[in-house]
Amino acid sequence: MKALATLVVLFLLAVSCRGSDVSGDGPRLEVASISGKLEIDRPSVIVIELCNNATYDASTASAESDALGVDRAKANASAVVAELSSPDDGISVLSGPQEAGTLAPGMKRYIRFAALAKGAQKGVYPLQLSLRFSRLVQVTAMGDESLPDVAFVYEDRKQELPIQVDVVQGPRLDLEKIKGDGAPGKEAELELILANRGDEAAVDLQIRTNPLPPFGQAQSLQDKLQIEPNGIATAKLRVHVDENATPGYYPLPCIVSYRNGEDGESRSEDLALLILVQKDSAFSWLLWPAAVLLLLAGGYWGGKRFLPKKKRRNRSLGL
Repeated sequence: MKALATLVVLFLLAVSCRGSDVSGDGPRLEVASISGKLEIDRPSVIVIELCNNATYDASTASAESDALGVDRAKANASAVVAELSSPDDGISVLSGPQEAGTLAPGMKRYIRFAALAKGAQKGVYPLQLSLRFSRLVQVTAMGDESLPDVAFVYEDRKQELPIQVDVVQGPRLDLEKIKGDGAPGKEAELELILANRGDEAAVDLQIRTNPLPPFGQAQSLQDKLQIEPNGIATAKLRVHVDENATPGYYPLPCIVSYRNGEDGESRSEDLALLILVQKDSAFSWLLWPAAVLLLLAGGYWGGKRFLPKKKRRNRSLGL
């Protein structure tokens, strides 16, 4: 029975400790990486990679504790809870405490926080990552040696980790111009001139349309776009106008989706295009020929009027 109790202890310890390279000095939680940036006046997500970098030296452990895995289990950080806060009033953390579970030595886990940089300026800002967890400090066996009562003693710990995040303006898309218009009962191709006024690239940009009357159909004509900071790109749309549409301006609702930089999060924005619908003139094809004829007639009339005067003047000069 004593052997059975020992196996139970070993099993419980093995469940709570899955890693190697562990430490009898306790867990050592560290921030391995930080990804994401805070955009001014826009909720953003910060992803923090948390790891347990504890190490284990078997030569310092007793034979009994090493056999039972006690020192290895003491390096686990159990029931980890992470909370992010900001000392700067310009940054508000929108997420509450995040549970990270148990981190054995060598394990990593990602935790995500939403934050808002409202009214903050571009730059690098400090944040504080507060960790709460428990650590196994002792395993004792009491009572009958053949069937002992095993007690696990834990202690609560806290740890503060300062981190830094970048605050940026992010992509800022503006619709500079719409080229083209529609005509009742016909298809038309429109060009949208989009500009990025921000400091981050808009990557994998797509436009999805949600046509409303008088637009029966509308679709994008090009693949994904990328607009660098202070850059401009042209997006093409094909629209079909109902034949009974009356002339005027009509909205064409669209959704613009893109990513903030190469590794940024995806987002979407609503965009309403004001499209001019006007009837084609039956005599519009005569405008250019008529203009040419007017120019020729003007040249002929001017030559007929001024040329005789020039000849008379030349004769008076004896030329």
